[in-house]
Amino acid sequence: MQVFNLRINKTLCTGCNVCVVSCPINFDELKTSGKLTHENAVILVKNGTAYSIFIPDRERNCDGCGVCIKECPQSAISMEIASVK
Repeated sequence: MQVFNLRINKTLCTGCNVCVVSCPINFDELKTSGKLTHENAVILVKNGTAYSIFIPDRERNCDGCGVCIKECPQSAISMEIASVK
Protein backbone atom coordinates (compact mmCIF):
# COMPACT_ATOMS: atom_id res chain seq x y z
CA MET A 1 0.00 0.00 0.00
CA GLN A 2 1.30 3.43 -0.90
CA VAL A 3 1.57 6.07 1.78
CA PHE A 4 1.10 9.73 1.03
CA ASN A 5 2.30 12.97 2.55
CA LEU A 6 0.21 16.12 2.35
CA ARG A 7 1.78 19.44 1.40
CA ILE A 8 0.13 22.57 2.77
CA ASN A 9 0.72 25.91 1.08
CA LYS A 10 1.02 28.10 4.16
CA THR A 11 0.49 31.24 2.09
CA LEU A 12 -2.94 30.04 0.93
CA CYS A 13 -4.10 28.16 4.05
CA THR A 14 -6.42 30.12 6.33
CA GLY A 15 -6.73 27.44 9.02
CA CYS A 16 -10.44 26.96 8.35
CA ASN A 17 -10.29 23.30 9.56
CA VAL A 18 -12.28 21.93 6.60
CA CYS A 19 -9.45 19.52 5.75
CA VAL A 20 -9.32 18.21 9.31
CA VAL A 21 -13.03 17.46 9.54
CA SER A 22 -13.32 16.09 6.00
CA CYS A 23 -10.48 13.55 6.34
CA PRO A 24 -11.95 10.02 6.63
CA ILE A 25 -8.98 8.80 8.69
CA ASN A 26 -9.35 11.72 11.10
CA PHE A 27 -13.07 10.94 11.33
CA ASP A 28 -12.41 7.27 12.16
CA GLU A 29 -9.81 8.21 14.77
CA LEU A 30 -12.13 10.79 16.32
CA LYS A 31 -14.89 8.17 16.55
CA THR A 32 -12.51 5.66 18.12
CA SER A 33 -10.53 7.81 20.54
CA GLY A 34 -12.80 10.82 21.03
CA LYS A 35 -10.09 13.36 20.14
CA LEU A 36 -7.49 14.11 17.51
CA THR A 37 -3.87 14.39 18.53
CA HIS A 38 -0.49 14.44 16.82
CA GLU A 39 -0.32 10.67 17.39
CA ASN A 40 -3.58 9.72 15.63
CA ALA A 41 -4.47 12.49 13.16
CA VAL A 42 -3.36 12.84 9.53
CA ILE A 43 -3.86 16.60 9.34
CA LEU A 44 -4.44 19.22 12.04
CA VAL A 45 -4.60 23.00 12.34
CA LYS A 46 -2.24 24.82 14.69
CA ASN A 47 -1.66 28.56 14.98
CA GLY A 48 -4.05 29.25 12.11
CA THR A 49 -2.43 26.93 9.56
CA ALA A 50 -3.02 23.30 8.66
CA TYR A 51 -0.12 20.90 8.90
CA SER A 52 0.31 17.34 7.76
CA ILE A 53 1.32 14.62 10.19
CA PHE A 54 3.34 11.77 8.74
CA ILE A 55 4.80 9.23 11.14
CA PRO A 56 6.78 6.55 9.25
CA ASP A 57 5.97 3.53 11.45
CA ARG A 58 2.38 4.47 12.22
CA GLU A 59 -0.32 2.11 11.01
CA ARG A 60 -2.57 4.84 9.57
CA ASN A 61 -1.03 7.65 7.59
CA CYS A 62 -2.65 9.45 4.66
CA ASP A 63 -4.00 6.88 2.19
CA GLY A 64 -4.29 9.33 -0.72
CA CYS A 65 -8.08 9.52 -0.93
CA GLY A 66 -7.89 13.24 -1.82
CA VAL A 67 -10.97 14.35 0.13
CA CYS A 68 -9.04 17.11 1.92
CA ILE A 69 -7.75 18.43 -1.42
CA LYS A 70 -11.23 18.45 -2.92
CA GLU A 71 -12.80 20.12 0.12
CA CYS A 72 -10.15 22.79 0.77
CA PRO A 73 -11.78 26.12 -0.16
CA GLN A 74 -8.36 27.76 -0.68
CA SER A 75 -6.84 24.94 -2.81
CA ALA A 76 -3.92 24.96 -0.38
CA ILE A 77 -3.30 21.20 -0.24
CA SER A 78 -1.37 18.92 -2.56
CA MET A 79 -0.15 15.37 -2.12
CA GLU A 80 2.98 13.39 -2.78
CA ILE A 81 3.95 9.76 -2.37
CA ALA A 82 5.89 9.44 0.88
CA SER A 83 9.25 7.75 0.79
CA VAL A 84 9.12 5.06 3.42
CA LYS A 85 12.33 3.25 4.32
